[in-house]
Amino acid sequence: MSNITNKPDITFSLPAISSDRVNAAAVAKVNKHLPELAEKTRAFDRQNSQTTLALMTLTMMTGHSPYRVMRQIMAEVENRKMALAEAQVSHAELLAKIEELKNKDDPVSIAKFRQNSFALDMMEAKVNGAFKDIATMIDAYENIKAKNGIDDWDEEAFEAEEKKHHVRRGFELMYRNLLETGRAATATIEYTAQYGVHPQIAIKECSIYLKGVSDAIDKGIVLHSNHLEDFLDEMAEKYKVCVDATAERLFGKADFTNTDYMMKLGARK
Repeated sequence: MSNITNKPDITFSLPAISSDRVNAAAVAKVNKHLPELAEKTRAFDRQNSQTTLALMTLTMMTGHSPYRVMRQIMAEVENRKMALAEAQVSHAELLAKIEELKNKDDPVSIAKFRQNSFALDMMEAKVNGAFKDIATMIDAYENIKAKNGIDDWDEEAFEAEEKKHHVRRGFELMYRNLLETGRAATATIEYTAQYGVHPQIAIKECSIYLKGVSDAIDKGIVLHSNHLEDFLDEMAEKYKVCVDATAERLFGKADFTNTDYMMKLGARK
C-alpha cells in the first residue's frame, strides 16, 4: 500500500486552493486530530458489532431455533463472501490505477493518486471487517452446535425442526400482539391456524402467561427475557402435534415432506 495512507500525519494537500480561502484554524484542528479518528475508525470497519451481529442479526425472524439461526449464519456468510469476491476485483483495479499514477507529478495525477490511495485504504479496512464478521459468525455457529449437542446436520434435520419452529413463532407473535394492542392481529390468527393451533387457544395461553407475568412484576419480581423464551419453548412442545393433524387434513399424512429431495448426510459420504 502507498505510504500516502500509512504516514502518521494524515492530511489532504490541496495546493490549488488559495490559502486565504481555507480556514487555518480548521486545518490545524483536522491535522491534529484526524490521525486519531482515522485509527479509531478501524474498529468500526463493518456494519455491526459482534454483539449486535450475534444477538440481533442472527436471531431476526429465527427465534431461538438453533437450525434457523445456523441457516441465517450461512446466509450472512454467503453475503460477505460475495462482497469479498467483488472487492478483490475493485482492489486489483485500484492497485493498477495507483501504479499508473505514482510516477506522475502533474496536479491532477497527484490528486487522483491520493484519492485512489485513500480508497484502497478504506477498501482494505472493509475487507478486514468482512473477515471479522465471518469469524464472529463461525464462532456463533460452533457455539450453537455445542450448546444443542449437534454434531453434524443436514436439510433433513432442519426440516424435522420446522413444525416446532412455526408453532413457537405463532405463539411469539400472539404474545407480542396482546402485549402491544391487547388483541390478536389478523395475520397472527391466520399464521397459528395454518400450523394447526386454534387461534383462541393461542390467545388463551398467551393471556394466562401475560397475567402471570404482570402479577409477578406487581410483587416486585424481576423476570429475565429467558422466562418468555421458556414459555414459548413450552408452547412449541405442547402444540407441535397440531401441525401433524393439519398435514393429515391437507395431504393425508403427517410426514408430507419428501426426504428424497433433501441433501442428507449419507449422500455426502
